[in-house]
Amino acid sequence: MKMRAFLLIAILIGGCYTMIRSFNDYNEKQFTDLLNTMNPSFTTALFTKPSTSGNTSETWHVDEHSEINSLLDFLQDYHIRKLKPEEINTNDETRHFTIQLQDEDGNTLSILVNENLIIQNSLLYFEIVDGPLDTEWLVHFFYY
Repeated sequence: MKMRAFLLIAILIGGCYTMIRSFNDYNEKQFTDLLNTMNPSFTTALFTKPSTSGNTSETWHVDEHSEINSLLDFLQDYHIRKLKPEEINTNDETRHFTIQLQDEDGNTLSILVNENLIIQNSLLYFEIVDGPLDTEWLVHFFYY
Protein backbone atom coordinates (compact mmCIF):
# COMPACT_ATOMS: atom_id res chain seq x y z
CA MET A 1 0.00 0.00 0.00
CA LYS A 2 2.84 2.40 0.83
CA MET A 3 4.49 1.58 -2.49
CA ARG A 4 1.33 2.44 -4.45
CA ALA A 5 0.95 5.72 -2.58
CA PHE A 6 4.59 6.53 -3.25
CA LEU A 7 4.22 5.76 -6.97
CA LEU A 8 1.04 7.83 -7.18
CA ILE A 9 2.74 10.80 -5.51
CA ALA A 10 5.77 10.44 -7.81
CA ILE A 11 3.52 10.42 -10.89
CA LEU A 12 1.61 13.48 -9.65
CA ILE A 13 4.83 15.39 -8.96
CA GLY A 14 6.21 14.44 -12.39
CA GLY A 15 2.98 15.52 -14.08
CA CYS A 16 2.93 18.87 -12.27
CA TYR A 17 6.57 19.47 -13.14
CA THR A 18 5.91 18.75 -16.84
CA MET A 19 2.84 21.01 -16.90
CA ILE A 20 4.70 23.91 -15.28
CA ARG A 21 7.65 23.48 -17.60
CA SER A 22 5.48 23.41 -20.75
CA PHE A 23 3.57 26.46 -19.51
CA ASN A 24 6.85 28.35 -18.98
CA ASP A 25 7.99 27.52 -22.54
CA TYR A 26 5.47 30.04 -23.88
CA ASN A 27 6.39 32.86 -21.49
CA GLU A 28 8.39 35.86 -22.60
CA LYS A 29 12.17 35.46 -22.32
CA GLN A 30 15.30 37.15 -23.52
CA PHE A 31 16.76 36.49 -26.95
CA THR A 32 19.94 35.25 -25.28
CA ASP A 33 17.94 32.40 -23.71
CA LEU A 34 17.21 31.14 -27.21
CA LEU A 35 20.86 31.44 -28.18
CA ASN A 36 21.91 29.45 -25.12
CA THR A 37 19.90 26.45 -26.38
CA MET A 38 21.93 26.48 -29.60
CA ASN A 39 25.62 26.55 -30.36
CA PRO A 40 26.15 30.30 -29.98
CA SER A 41 29.20 30.42 -32.26
CA PHE A 42 27.60 31.35 -35.57
CA THR A 43 29.90 31.29 -38.59
CA THR A 44 27.74 33.03 -41.20
CA ALA A 45 25.07 35.71 -41.27
CA LEU A 46 23.00 36.12 -44.44
CA PHE A 47 20.78 39.11 -45.10
CA THR A 48 18.30 38.63 -47.92
CA LYS A 49 16.36 41.45 -49.51
CA PRO A 50 13.25 40.12 -51.30
CA SER A 51 13.02 40.41 -55.05
CA THR A 52 10.75 43.01 -56.56
CA SER A 53 8.93 42.71 -59.89
CA GLY A 54 10.74 39.61 -61.11
CA ASN A 55 14.27 40.67 -60.16
CA THR A 56 16.46 38.27 -58.27
CA SER A 57 16.74 38.78 -54.55
CA GLU A 58 19.89 40.34 -53.15
CA THR A 59 21.89 38.52 -50.48
CA TRP A 60 24.75 39.79 -48.34
CA HIS A 61 27.10 37.36 -46.59
CA VAL A 62 28.87 38.24 -43.37
CA ASP A 63 31.58 35.81 -42.27
CA GLU A 64 33.56 37.99 -39.88
CA HIS A 65 33.18 36.77 -36.31
CA SER A 66 33.30 40.31 -34.87
CA GLU A 67 30.49 41.48 -37.18
CA ILE A 68 28.31 38.49 -36.27
CA ASN A 69 28.92 39.21 -32.57
CA SER A 70 27.90 42.82 -33.20
CA LEU A 71 24.61 41.59 -34.69
CA LEU A 72 24.06 39.22 -31.74
CA ASP A 73 24.77 42.06 -29.30
CA PHE A 74 22.10 44.12 -31.06
CA LEU A 75 19.59 41.26 -30.90
CA GLN A 76 20.19 40.40 -27.25
CA ASP A 77 18.23 43.46 -26.13
CA TYR A 78 15.00 42.02 -27.54
CA HIS A 79 12.55 39.70 -25.81
CA ILE A 80 10.90 36.74 -27.50
CA ARG A 81 7.98 34.41 -26.90
CA LYS A 82 7.60 30.89 -28.26
CA LEU A 83 4.54 30.56 -30.47
CA LYS A 84 1.98 27.84 -29.93
CA PRO A 85 1.29 25.62 -32.95
CA GLU A 86 -2.09 27.26 -33.58
CA GLU A 87 -0.44 30.70 -33.73
CA ILE A 88 1.90 29.76 -36.58
CA ASN A 89 0.91 30.75 -40.12
CA THR A 90 2.83 28.47 -42.48
CA ASN A 91 0.85 29.52 -45.57
CA ASP A 92 2.41 32.98 -45.74
CA GLU A 93 3.62 33.54 -49.30
CA THR A 94 4.91 37.09 -48.76
CA ARG A 95 8.55 37.78 -49.37
CA HIS A 96 10.42 39.09 -46.38
CA PHE A 97 13.66 40.71 -45.42
CA THR A 98 15.40 37.87 -43.66
CA ILE A 99 18.48 37.41 -41.53
CA GLN A 100 19.79 33.88 -41.31
CA LEU A 101 22.46 32.87 -38.82
CA GLN A 102 24.24 29.54 -39.34
CA ASP A 103 26.67 27.70 -37.08
CA GLU A 104 29.30 25.13 -38.00
CA ASP A 105 26.90 22.26 -37.23
CA GLY A 106 24.40 23.48 -39.85
CA ASN A 107 21.86 24.80 -37.33
CA THR A 108 20.04 27.90 -38.52
CA LEU A 109 18.26 30.78 -36.89
CA SER A 110 16.09 32.75 -39.34
CA ILE A 111 14.66 36.15 -38.51
CA LEU A 112 11.83 37.52 -40.65
CA VAL A 113 12.28 41.24 -40.08
CA ASN A 114 8.88 42.37 -41.41
CA GLU A 115 6.92 40.00 -39.19
CA ASN A 116 9.10 40.05 -36.06
CA LEU A 117 9.36 36.29 -36.35
CA ILE A 118 12.27 34.00 -35.47
CA ILE A 119 12.46 30.43 -36.77
CA GLN A 120 14.91 28.00 -35.17
CA ASN A 121 15.97 25.11 -37.42
CA SER A 122 12.65 25.34 -39.34
CA LEU A 123 10.90 23.80 -36.31
CA LEU A 124 10.44 26.27 -33.47
CA TYR A 125 8.76 29.63 -34.01
CA PHE A 126 9.23 32.67 -31.79
CA GLU A 127 7.86 36.18 -32.01
CA ILE A 128 9.78 39.28 -31.03
CA VAL A 129 7.67 40.76 -28.25
CA ASP A 130 9.20 44.23 -28.02
CA GLY A 131 9.64 44.71 -31.76
CA PRO A 132 9.74 45.84 -34.42
CA LEU A 133 13.45 45.47 -34.96
CA ASP A 134 15.43 48.66 -35.42
CA THR A 135 15.64 48.56 -39.23
CA GLU A 136 17.88 51.62 -39.38
CA TRP A 137 20.51 49.76 -37.37
CA LEU A 138 20.14 46.70 -39.62
CA VAL A 139 20.48 48.74 -42.82
CA HIS A 140 23.57 50.44 -41.44
CA PHE A 141 24.99 47.06 -40.39
CA PHE A 142 24.57 45.38 -43.78
CA TYR A 143 25.27 48.31 -46.10
CA TYR A 144 28.25 49.90 -44.38
